[in-house]
Amino acid sequence: MAAPLPETPFPDMPFREAPRDLNEVADHLEPPEGYRVEIIDGSLILSPTPVSAHAAVATDLTLAMAPVLPSDSKLLQNVTLMIMPSGERYVPDLVLLPKPLVKKDQWRFPSYEALLSVEITSPGNAETDRVKKTRGYARGEVPAYLLVDMEAERLTLFLEPEGGVYRKQVSDSEGLLRLPEPFTGPIGTSDLFAFGE
Repeated sequence: MAAPLPETPFPDMPFREAPRDLNEVADHLEPPEGYRVEIIDGSLILSPTPVSAHAAVATDLTLAMAPVLPSDSKLLQNVTLMIMPSGERYVPDLVLLPKPLVKKDQWRFPSYEALLSVEITSPGNAETDRVKKTRGYARGEVPAYLLVDMEAERLTLFLEPEGGVYRKQVSDSEGLLRLPEPFTGPIGTSDLFAFGE
């Protein structure tokens, strides 16, 4: 006959209430150095640090956008957008936010506050950026989503979210990408994918 189980199977372990949703789980995760936590399509995703070409494109885009940014905005890296109402959370490569929203210790922002979100594809997440995040940003009412497709070496700007989809797409042509208001002009894209061997 088996002995009855003790009331507390691990008496030396403090009891902690289980998180109620994925956001609570994500808030309590301590990912390994160089990883970030996102919630995409109902799943927790740990993504590794991007490779140098990815980082170079993010830097080049930041430099290209700087002269045409509205003065009352900030272009940020590594912040989290909370996609309402799905509860998803994305960490875009770049996000443009109104300057008054950017506080010293804030790292999460509602997606509808973003003016632009930028995702640069990586081999392991290209389809997520092309499909799931395009849909998620539209649902989250981000007015402009810039997809930088490293494999295709193409930029696609998604505009006018309505009913969970973007109604308009614009691609770069002849080395320029025309950005919508509040940007003050186009950006050059001809050297964006130029890398050493």
